[in-house]
Amino acid sequence: MIAPFRFQAPVPLAYGENRIAGLSDSVGRLTGGPRPVVLVADPFLVGSGLAGRAERPLGEAGYDVHLFDVIRSDPLASSVDAIVALARSRNAACVVAMGGGSTMDAAKLAAALAVEGDGAEAYALGARRLPAKGLPRIAVPTTSGTGSEVTRTAVFSTERRKLWAWGKELVFDLAVLDPTLTVDMPQHLTAATGIDAAVHAIESITNRSRNPVSTAIALGAVRELRRWLGVAVGEPGNLDARGHVQIAACLAGVAFDVTGVGAAHAIGHAIGERAGVHHGRAVGLALNATMPDTATAAPDAYAGVADALGAEVGGLPAAEAASLAAPAFDAWLREIGLRIALDDHGLSTDDARSIAQLCYEPRNKPILAADSFDYTPERLEAAVTRMLAAA
Repeated sequence: MIAPFRFQAPVPLAYGENRIAGLSDSVGRLTGGPRPVVLVADPFLVGSGLAGRAERPLGEAGYDVHLFDVIRSDPLASSVDAIVALARSRNAACVVAMGGGSTMDAAKLAAALAVEGDGAEAYALGARRLPAKGLPRIAVPTTSGTGSEVTRTAVFSTERRKLWAWGKELVFDLAVLDPTLTVDMPQHLTAATGIDAAVHAIESITNRSRNPVSTAIALGAVRELRRWLGVAVGEPGNLDARGHVQIAACLAGVAFDVTGVGAAHAIGHAIGERAGVHHGRAVGLALNATMPDTATAAPDAYAGVADALGAEVGGLPAAEAASLAAPAFDAWLREIGLRIALDDHGLSTDDARSIAQLCYEPRNKPILAADSFDYTPERLEAAVTRMLAAA
């Protein structure tokens, strides 16, 4: 069993089974006492009663809790603006985000804008700097993948575009990691969110901005995920496995928040925007298709990835060891039951060109350019074709 601990990452972390029971104390340290709180949670958490595990201790401690649950995957800018309006109308002193990456992204952007900000779209793609003054905020992740609880990025959408905002003003004041909150995730979401974390880590290790510190952190995340994700998928109630995966996702977030990601995320964003593919599955399949290319551009880095994925690399030259990463990753995806074919979203190889073109849009192009492999439009289309042809 993992003992409870605290660790000063970019965001203070508080880990422990049933740690959610102490949420009111954590809020109190930020607000100075019972004051209005906005709790942001998605409709599933509200319907399942899981959101009540945050709401109850706050209410019992005298906090006036205002629930916002109009959250979807890739949250809308209008939802962010609605959270801001709720926080202002209730004179909220704190925002608590309970859920996956979409909930956390919407809530932390809203908290940053709640005091003196304009509408969310005004800050898209770094067009304007975020306000210096915002509301205190706490993250309570219920999935283990995005790392949003420790990053300075918030992804949101309009009806037509997937956008992002970035800045230190988005950092949470505390992340509460409680593995008991993740046990109700369906197996396919446990797999997809865990692979999302793995892609964050692997792209952090291998992209142009990699550095020894972030690489060490990210390699640790990959090893933890390779060891424990399959257990969490196969044994949903195994809190030890859930805890290891949750911590690994957090580590991956710490790493990629420094280095950024790469081509797999550009493609993943494109197919998410085009066909609504779950983000974790999208980036996992995209990395599966791009890894043979990127491994040739960063062989030393990918040799480490291959080793972390369990490939037998002892004594091999870097380039040969790096070539083992792709088959090891593909085997892992299949082992945990991630669906490889994208025909369930109506996609085929006929869509390769249009998806590749989306990667050159302003919201995706900087991510693509961060990859160690210098993709031409033709090579990128070939990688997307591989992804869409896989089964």
